[in-house]
Amino acid sequence: MSALWNDVERAFQRLEAQPGFEMRSAQRAMAQFVCEWLESRTMGVVEAPTGVGKSLAVLLPAIAFCLRNNARIVISTYTNVLAEQYWRKDLPLALSLFPKAPVVALAMGRNRYACIDAIRGNKLPRVRPELVRMLQEWLGVAHEGVEAELDAFLRRKSVPPAFKAGLWDAIAVPPACRARVCPYYRMCFYYQARRRAAQAQLVITNHAFVLTDAQVRLTTNEESSLLDDYDFLIVDEAHDLMDAAATALEFDLDEAFVESLIAYAATLSNQIAYALESEQPPLGFLMSVQRLAEQFVRCCRTAFEQVEMPQLPPDGIATRVAPAALAEMPALSAAFRADLHTKVKHIADTLRAEIRTLLHELTQTLQAMRDQLTEAERQAAAEVIQQFAYGFTQMDGSLSRLSEPPEGVCWLEPTETGWKACYAPLEVADWLRTHLWQKRPSLLMSATLTIDGQFDFFMQQLGLETPHRLRLPQVFDYARQCALYLPPLGTIPEPPSSPSAPGAGEYYQRLAAQIEALLRLTKGRALVLFASRHEMHEVAQRLPDLPGIRILIQGESSNADLSKQFREDVHSVLFGLRSFWTGFDAPGETLTNLILTRIPFEVPTTPLQRARKARIEAQGADAFRAWTLPLAKLQMRQGFGRLIRRSDDVGIVAILDPRMRTRAYGWEILNNLPEGIPIFDSLEALAEWLRQRTDLANTISFSSRQIASGLLKDKLVVGENADTT
Repeated sequence: MSALWNDVERAFQRLEAQPGFEMRSAQRAMAQFVCEWLESRTMGVVEAPTGVGKSLAVLLPAIAFCLRNNARIVISTYTNVLAEQYWRKDLPLALSLFPKAPVVALAMGRNRYACIDAIRGNKLPRVRPELVRMLQEWLGVAHEGVEAELDAFLRRKSVPPAFKAGLWDAIAVPPACRARVCPYYRMCFYYQARRRAAQAQLVITNHAFVLTDAQVRLTTNEESSLLDDYDFLIVDEAHDLMDAAATALEFDLDEAFVESLIAYAATLSNQIAYALESEQPPLGFLMSVQRLAEQFVRCCRTAFEQVEMPQLPPDGIATRVAPAALAEMPALSAAFRADLHTKVKHIADTLRAEIRTLLHELTQTLQAMRDQLTEAERQAAAEVIQQFAYGFTQMDGSLSRLSEPPEGVCWLEPTETGWKACYAPLEVADWLRTHLWQKRPSLLMSATLTIDGQFDFFMQQLGLETPHRLRLPQVFDYARQCALYLPPLGTIPEPPSSPSAPGAGEYYQRLAAQIEALLRLTKGRALVLFASRHEMHEVAQRLPDLPGIRILIQGESSNADLSKQFREDVHSVLFGLRSFWTGFDAPGETLTNLILTRIPFEVPTTPLQRARKARIEAQGADAFRAWTLPLAKLQMRQGFGRLIRRSDDVGIVAILDPRMRTRAYGWEILNNLPEGIPIFDSLEALAEWLRQRTDLANTISFSSRQIASGLLKDKLVVGENADTT
């Protein structure tokens, strides 16, 4: 055994001595694999099912390795919520198991932190005065300055949710600022976090921050970064990295982008003015900067307003694709108009030229008028221009991809106020390989990395080449702890292809009725996962008032705050979208009932989906089998994994999509779930199963007498079947 493993083994022994610890052989096996990966400095992938305890299995070797080798390790997970869970829950426990600890830090994007300058400088004209006073009070008690802290503070102050609408956007650290010139720079929450991260040996962050760091390095030719140099990258919730990378590379050009570009230039002008505030400010220089910003604003707005687009189809139309041959494929050709890209390219190239002109003329003006400024003023202005130049350069790069994509698809789609030009990559494997995997050894882990028992799909999509692999066995006794409910045929119709499709209203009504019955069955205690925001709100509107059951809906507050409320209120119900399908953790009776409303299929109606289908078919494969179904299997596995989080958890999973019974792929999806789970098509039988395994016997209100009395009349077909997967 290596010295590294001996350190980890001693940490496990200290952990085992703690009350309530449950020893898991799979956790030790994973920790040993991580040790071998660190020492070999290769690529690795691990599928660690829920219950293995993968956070500790990776943290213990990482901490031990940092202490022995003075290495810098970045651990990334999908969302800020999950990163904060690592930071506040898993990491403190792991650190307590070692005699000494490495320096650690949490790193997130700028907009995750509150701006002290905006709050104390009273630069919040659209925020209620009483809220401004509360914000200033909060600054005195905030530790990290993040949204979850503020939500908890305002909740203690009994601030109505409606008063908080748009508040965080008003106070968050902006995309760029005057940084070192700001009077609050030393105490700035964001820059304090950056300084801690730069000094840390172990950094906890999220995928978006890692990808942004890679983009900054690329944009600045490695002259700047967000994470500084680090030796190893560990990616948790790695199944979500593909989406995160695509999101980082995609780009939309519309009126909102132009206005944000204009606001960015105006903020630059204002920040220079703030930086040079004094009894005798250099008015000539400041007026020149203001004129340059105003000229930029006029040129950008005019360039956008002069472009007229024809009426666009509701789903949009592709204008450019790379490789170009994909435009001829049947999947894309009917929704492709190359002639429209001339207009897209013109506006993109014009905005790029305006950005470069502004930066050049600002630099020239600073040089030409340097005699009007003191040395301190000149350095302050140069600092602000440099800070904003990073953002302008990234916008330039995004516009370049839209103008002439090296890979991917561009399209136009209608908006409420006009049109939007979009770019998205068709694959991210090469980008990840070049900008992440070839830079440093990386370990990717998740509870769901295999499909039909194989890593192949995941490795292909993320550009991984023959990494060391570990697939651990299931930990929980799903056959005992969990039951699956599939409504009888006829209970709910097939999901509509779009909200406006015939029968959509009937579908939402019957879906809501079935969800109501399930929520009554468990007196709340439910997580309901939707595939679309529209469907979530349609169902919420159709639910009657359920006494004693509070329904939380994603979007009403921050995800972190909603998660906290859900865990604390046992009878609550949480309606969630994509971010709650993965990584969300609510062990115990607060989550007894998991409802998946439909199989989350990607429907190839948009130009991006059509182009991706064309690309797959050009390679000789079937797009549904090669892409759509594997992704659905993966997400269904992730959604299913929200229910059983501990060995004493018990609950039910309801999949309300009738295609689980009527399509062959329904059984393929079931075969990717744990084996041996009993399957019911009767809510009465399901309730009886739940009574026998939980202490809900006195609280479950569902009974055969209520069925007979008509409580659920016309909402279900009662069956007695119980099968196993």
